[in-house]
Amino acid sequence: MCDTLVALSDVTQNGSVIFAKSADCEVNEANAIVRIPHRKHIKGEAVRVTHLMIPQAEETYEIFLTKAFWTYGAEIGVNEFGLAMGEEAVYTTEMDEEKDGVIGPDLVRLGLERARNCQEAIQVMTELLETYGQGGSAELKGNSHFDSSFLMADTQEAYILETAGRKWAVRKIESFDSISNLLTITDNYTRCSLTSASGEFDWAKKFALPEYPPNLGSVERQSITYNMLKEKQGKITVRTFFDMMRHHGDGYHPAKAQAHRNICVHAGPQENRWWQADGVMVTEVGDHGIVAWVTGTSGTCVSIFKPVFLGVDLPDIGPIPTEHFDPRSLWWKHELLHRRAMADFDHLVPEIRKEFDQIEKQFLEEVETVKRGTLAEKKDFMEYCFATAMQATELWINRLRARSDLKFEDPAYRAMWQKLNAEAGLSGLPA
Repeated sequence: MCDTLVALSDVTQNGSVIFAKSADCEVNEANAIVRIPHRKHIKGEAVRVTHLMIPQAEETYEIFLTKAFWTYGAEIGVNEFGLAMGEEAVYTTEMDEEKDGVIGPDLVRLGLERARNCQEAIQVMTELLETYGQGGSAELKGNSHFDSSFLMADTQEAYILETAGRKWAVRKIESFDSISNLLTITDNYTRCSLTSASGEFDWAKKFALPEYPPNLGSVERQSITYNMLKEKQGKITVRTFFDMMRHHGDGYHPAKAQAHRNICVHAGPQENRWWQADGVMVTEVGDHGIVAWVTGTSGTCVSIFKPVFLGVDLPDIGPIPTEHFDPRSLWWKHELLHRRAMADFDHLVPEIRKEFDQIEKQFLEEVETVKRGTLAEKKDFMEYCFATAMQATELWINRLRARSDLKFEDPAYRAMWQKLNAEAGLSGLPA
């Protein structure tokens, strides 16, 4: 399950465009943060996306992604022109493609690599959609397919692009908006593959499968982010987005929730709760340029956002993670904290957050100077932030490793984590 949101320059405090997306994936579906540089390609070159080969563009732009390790594409990304995009699963009447095609994450990467703004991205993505269709498994464990919804923003405007098989509709966003795994375009589309006239029919009513959103908490989650943005109009900052991506709701506990009705998603033993927030990106695009803030880790409530800059290589964060535990990778190293914190959720999350919030506050204050600095200064700052965040994480890992009393009280929740840890080859955690 995923939540994607944007605030345009007329409603943010400093006049920037702020975008965010949480990649909610299977628990052991480690997410990687990767930078892919601007490249030129030879005429006739082909590229393999997740399930098939397609012609490569003659030029691809620099992009920064948060992505599941096994896909070609990504659920979240931003490019060198400040075009940011997120993808979400939607369930439609048209999910019947028999052949392998492009999947939603492929379209995110291809759109970011081949477009400079929303208008170009819509053109690129809809042409690919109509040519290849959406086909092939879209989940790590396989045998699962869905269609996709996208929210994208550039320096000036933002759009929602929704798909149903090879069909699509687009709606322009005014000031702010959000999406959460359901079709939201009705007869208010700006463009649609089925007609040239707006208002001829209700897109969502025609193509949505109504039985899915209630099980996924889609309506509730979209309402939460939309109303938070509405309430904060004119005062929205990057910090606002950090806080929204950590929303739990009063009385929330991951062992007890019956559906995903919070933005900081945690897996639970109940049906339809096998996803968690495996990585989050928040982008800020303005006169200062582009800053992307990433967790690079799961459990947004026990993670630290760290800044990255286009044009600068990432710090050393270890090998690309897979579904198997590897303590050398940033994502899996952080799981040693995240999975322990879940054993005493009510007490540990606020304690950890109190320390981590101070670190983020420092990063947010200092980045204001670095934004306008040289590439060398940005590189030094990135390395400092990643190192500082890791030091804080390791301190908490060591504290919790020493606690012999740490255990899961709920038997179903305990059994879930025992199974998932064993599948990942991860031992020595609370039982």
